[in-house]
Amino acid sequence: MSFPAVTPQHLVIAARAAAPLCLGGLAWAVLWMACTPTVAAAGFLLSASVLLMGAPRIRAGDLVGALLVFITVLECIHAGASGTLDGPRWQACVAAAGTTVLLLKIQHLRGLARQDAYVPLRHLECRNALFGRTAPGRRAA
Repeated sequence: MSFPAVTPQHLVIAARAAAPLCLGGLAWAVLWMACTPTVAAAGFLLSASVLLMGAPRIRAGDLVGALLVFITVLECIHAGASGTLDGPRWQACVAAAGTTVLLLKIQHLRGLARQDAYVPLRHLECRNALFGRTAPGRRAA
């Protein structure tokens, strides 16, 4: 008996199914459980991982930013309900978002280094440099 091979599309489908559960669990923990900053940051990282896997065509930085806006709204709702803002919990989530974006940038630079390790850093955002074409107005060396 052989099992079908798991493909990246299967993982995307599973992540899309798990995304509402992760976001709902994060909202529940922040709003009703009064979770600690460590638990909130761990929930943020879990939710970010699931969202990034579930939406492969959306820029990763945009998804992390949207999740940070979501956690900020949750903190404002919690502050309105309880009368106090839990600053350390929100700061832990912001730090987790910064760490996630940093890791994504490192992964991006590693991918560029695997493609062509000798592209100057000032050309990394120029897509033409990645494909071996010169930027407009520049001559090929």
